[in-house]
Amino acid sequence: MSSVGSMGQKRPPEPGWSSLPLPSVKTVPTTPAMNAPQVGARTKHRLPEFGVQLNIVHVAHCERAQIVLDQQQLAWGTIYELARGVTRGIWTFEDMTEHRLCQLKGSNVQAAWKVAAVIKDEMGPSSAMRAPSEIWLEYDREQLAIVENKGRGLGTMGDWEGKENWYGGKIQQVARIVKAGSSFKLELEKPEIRRSHRFARFLGSRRILHIRVPANLKYDTEVPKFLESSKFVLCGRVFVPFHAKEGSVYLFETNENIDRQTNPGDGDGHRLTLHGFVQWHNPLRLNSKQPISKWSTRWALGLSTSVPTIKFAPENIFFIDDQYTGDWGEGEHPVEKIMTDGCGFISGAALTAIMRAIQYPSRPTAVQGRIAGAKGMWVLHPDPEYQVADGPPKIWIRNSQNKINCGPLHKVDAAHRIFDLVAPSRVTGPSRLSRDTLVNLAHNDAPTGILKELMVDGLHNEVRQLTEWNGPDSMLVVWRAVERAGRVVICRLRRRIAGQARAFGLGQLRPNEELGDEIDDDDDDDDVTLDRPPAASDPRSRNPHSGQPTSLHESILELLQAGFHPLKLDPLFCKLQNVVTLVLDDYVKNCHIPVKESLEAYIIPDPYGVLEEGQIHFRSLQLITDPESGTRMDIITGPVLVWRNPTRLPSDVQKVTAVSRPKLASYPDVIVFPVKGERSLASYLGGGDYDGDTDVLVWSKNLVENFNTTPLCVAPVDLRNDFEQEVEHLLDFDRRVSKLSDKEAQTAFQKVLLLGLAETKCGLYSSFHDAAVYEHGYGSIKAVRLAYMFTTCLDASKTGLRVKHHVFEADRTSCGSCKPYYKVAALKKSGYPREDSPLLKRMSSSSFILDDLVDEGNRLRDEFVKKYSSLRSSLPRALDRDAHLTSPYTSASYRATQAVHVGFQGLQANLTVAKKHVDKAYQDWLRAIAMQKSASSSGRSSDPKEQQIQKAVQYFARRPSFQDVLFFSEEELKSIMASYAYTLSQSFGFSVAFTELCAIKARVRGGVLFEDKFAQVMNIPNNVLRALTQTHDSVDD
Repeated sequence: MSSVGSMGQKRPPEPGWSSLPLPSVKTVPTTPAMNAPQVGARTKHRLPEFGVQLNIVHVAHCERAQIVLDQQQLAWGTIYELARGVTRGIWTFEDMTEHRLCQLKGSNVQAAWKVAAVIKDEMGPSSAMRAPSEIWLEYDREQLAIVENKGRGLGTMGDWEGKENWYGGKIQQVARIVKAGSSFKLELEKPEIRRSHRFARFLGSRRILHIRVPANLKYDTEVPKFLESSKFVLCGRVFVPFHAKEGSVYLFETNENIDRQTNPGDGDGHRLTLHGFVQWHNPLRLNSKQPISKWSTRWALGLSTSVPTIKFAPENIFFIDDQYTGDWGEGEHPVEKIMTDGCGFISGAALTAIMRAIQYPSRPTAVQGRIAGAKGMWVLHPDPEYQVADGPPKIWIRNSQNKINCGPLHKVDAAHRIFDLVAPSRVTGPSRLSRDTLVNLAHNDAPTGILKELMVDGLHNEVRQLTEWNGPDSMLVVWRAVERAGRVVICRLRRRIAGQARAFGLGQLRPNEELGDEIDDDDDDDDVTLDRPPAASDPRSRNPHSGQPTSLHESILELLQAGFHPLKLDPLFCKLQNVVTLVLDDYVKNCHIPVKESLEAYIIPDPYGVLEEGQIHFRSLQLITDPESGTRMDIITGPVLVWRNPTRLPSDVQKVTAVSRPKLASYPDVIVFPVKGERSLASYLGGGDYDGDTDVLVWSKNLVENFNTTPLCVAPVDLRNDFEQEVEHLLDFDRRVSKLSDKEAQTAFQKVLLLGLAETKCGLYSSFHDAAVYEHGYGSIKAVRLAYMFTTCLDASKTGLRVKHHVFEADRTSCGSCKPYYKVAALKKSGYPREDSPLLKRMSSSSFILDDLVDEGNRLRDEFVKKYSSLRSSLPRALDRDAHLTSPYTSASYRATQAVHVGFQGLQANLTVAKKHVDKAYQDWLRAIAMQKSASSSGRSSDPKEQQIQKAVQYFARRPSFQDVLFFSEEELKSIMASYAYTLSQSFGFSVAFTELCAIKARVRGGVLFEDKFAQVMNIPNNVLRALTQTHDSVDD
């Protein structure tokens, strides 16, 4: 069965998961047909079709309206927008008259954007002036690729419809599940260009629907039942769930129709059944020995954010064995004995081709990615024969990397032979300590005084850059500090490049490893929150009426860029105070303390075997400057610390020796671990491996010299007794469902696909472990057990293990009722916890490192906040009006008065009308800000106070109605109104006319105008700041 991602290859369907044959993939007939064929009676040797006999849930569907929609043959983006309005209660299917739908004919770019205007009868002559939106252009590109049916969506086929090196799957269609009486419903959100993954490229973005389960429904036991038993109808098309993880459920469009006819011209004939999709991705028969839970998690491989790069010929894909420790006998090796776990080889020609495809400045040493059924890291092959840049690309897949048996490579779909790039090898630094790591370092004899010094130095450095305002170029330093604190430019860029940030080597190196990285979002402000809503730094996140950015940090940047000074503009002073407070609170709450002599990089196993046990190798392509001596080096040598976050066990941080090995010189920007020893070094670090783990490398003498490594903390021998151990395999599942009815069997299979909805209690056990560490000690038997409970819960989706109910209740009773002092103290503004906060009592009389650091942080916080407030009190002029901003109004008033003296009333009449308009907006604004903020407001229902403020802003933005001729120009009118608003109130002025006030200031200060797309990527390099701050011949501000 071919699709947007297939290459038109026709091949026999794979058999089922056992020796019993399963139905073949059904091909939708080319002649129109109502609904999919019904499944016949069950036979002894035939399992039911997947995903057909499920409960029908209408996302947005109407039988009568569907007839009209089919007749008009509207573009999918247009239909989606119509459906979105229905799900959100903006209009109904009754509003979709034939007359209105006729106006929506045409491609996505021609029609989808005007859906709301047409349905509401608000189309005007100016509507045609709109520039085409990229989202609708992308829908059209994908649709043409789907109909073409040559696999263009998979990438590697060059330019397409005006896009260089185009590939598909970038559009996210998201629905949010909400409570609807005793059941649930789905509300569609606006489609966005975000990230791309293999499934979306193969099927087409329009065929994937992503359901988000909000936090308030995360623990509702009815939600999984609803999703597991249902198929969802969106305007006659049927979407069936196939995977779930981290509060997200993924659905794809099958070949079934409800109340509509198959439309071959729309690409309907290339759709798959759920069974066909299963056989394409993870053939049941070929993977029948897997536990059913592990089989289910393998769907995440196709959902990883990735960029297609190069296609390998079947004969150039090789499968090789792993390297193992030498002291293991017969039987399957434990993962800690696999010295190359998750890391294979790739030829220099392939790395060069990837470099050219992504346009890297140099060839990476290693790449993280997905190919066929394999995942992990691939490093440059050690044989010089395969290191050359020319020749056919080749890749070697280790057994530990191969998660899915796809079948003979010369028979599989071409999509499986494309290397889907996740990220290249690179280095970030300096690294920051976390709370877990601080506890580990203190437990292993790192002096508390040293850790406090690191915190004080880091905090002073960040706050100093935000609050030193005296120099001629001081505002440049402040601008850079605010940008860095809010990660503004990188967030803007990540949004612009739509999910390709990691592949391009941007942003943080690692995602949140406590949540896993099978499916990640770009963007992480680098939490792995799937497909999160637009970041505050999204260039579109701007008030459409006042122009003020919704992001605090961006508002400050634009005020600074316009030429304002915090001591001369009260709103800027207050906003900057908020940023300083956020920085301080982050330090106190999370203890993210930077270590100058540190970095983070991917780890790989020694390709030559030249490192001894306890040795590592790291060479950087860019010279590293020693902060103490100023010397520069490219190779780290001597005693170092290595760890992988999170560090839950005393042995999760290891002290090793960094050495120089000339043979490893061709492997820069990765940390090379030895393949010698009793077990892999990676396995000491929180049970890590080499499939994409990033480790921290620290060579700070103050930390390393005093550190003493703890012997390996092994799991309690009876840990498995705390978990339900009935792990079902595919063959067992086969036998079980063969005794069920068709509907029961299909529902059972859906439960398997959506095992990721099960609550793993991972977050709770993280808190339990924190409590045990605080109360009993980091190395206590109780803390070690709970650390392993946490890591076992992390892997629960793969292993199928679930904590026994009585065990969980006992752990919650023991560790879940009270909080450590540092967690309570970090959240309050004063130096003492509230009396009503139940606190844990430590068994030890010694102080706890996080208590000490939080107390020190709170002291520093209070000191800095007090110091900041004193900056304004020392300069009363902060509350004065800025003459530059009042000038347009005062000048207009003077001109109007002068005109009256010579008998001309027109200017004064115009000014009076404009002032009345602004005065009304001001009174509305004053009433709005006096309202109490609603305690029940949420992100989905805007606070009534905020709604009233925005109404005032919107009213201000309207052009006043002038009875007579307007004698001021339109531009003058905007400036005059903004200036008058500012004279009434600084806060009001910037609330309703932010952009215009900034423009007024910039013009007076000699600002240079440039287009917004340049501003979106503007930054100030650190070396430029250093040069400016060190010169003494700068002009006066």
